[in-house]
Amino acid sequence: MTIGKRIINNKQRTEDTLIEAFRDCNSANVSDCMERLYSMNAYIRPMGAERKIVGQAVTIKAALADNLLFHQALLMAEPGDVIVADSGRDMNYSVCGEIMYSYAKSKKIAGFIVDGCVRDVDYLLAEDFPVFAAGITGRGPYKKGPGEINVDISCGGQVVHPGDIILGDEDGIVVIPPSEAEQILEKVATLRANEESSLTQIKNGQWESSKLATQVVKQLKADGYWFL
Repeated sequence: MTIGKRIINNKQRTEDTLIEAFRDCNSANVSDCMERLYSMNAYIRPMGAERKIVGQAVTIKAALADNLLFHQALLMAEPGDVIVADSGRDMNYSVCGEIMYSYAKSKKIAGFIVDGCVRDVDYLLAEDFPVFAAGITGRGPYKKGPGEINVDISCGGQVVHPGDIILGDEDGIVVIPPSEAEQILEKVATLRANEESSLTQIKNGQWESSKLATQVVKQLKADGYWFL
């Protein structure tokens, strides 16, 4: 293989039911259950009206200002995949627009995440196709390469492996290893139950005596804070 020009089409498939189980989760809860270490940086944000994205990663490592490999990834991607593009956080050239969104939507691709810029945001505001990116610019890309598909990449400060489960919403994007997915879902269920208990205590005027509130006071006292 020639480094810098690898197109790999053997990413591990995960059961759709396991991936879809994350659709009812929010990224904040999942991030908490992964020790807050697997969320992308806040500069990757939703660009359109649709702000939920769930699917399995097809990764692109692209040259700056170039989307040749992005087009090839579109041809390779399967329904439910999320195309995750490392465009070097280039803020001067967009790497995808309306034609690519429309084609991806026709293939039932789950959405795009771009560490770089996109354009044709009017389409994204009118349609239900989710795209998360670092910015917006009307200046288009070139199609010369080089680049790679389905290799490990960096996107939003996170390593993304081909086949990782991607969950994104208004709170951000979290990258989930498929081998850990079932255990994370169990942790999320426990976290949700605890949160519901806390909300009930707040509603009933019992928050000051709740486990979290008492833990806060206990920690402050242990750390030497004075209550004057």
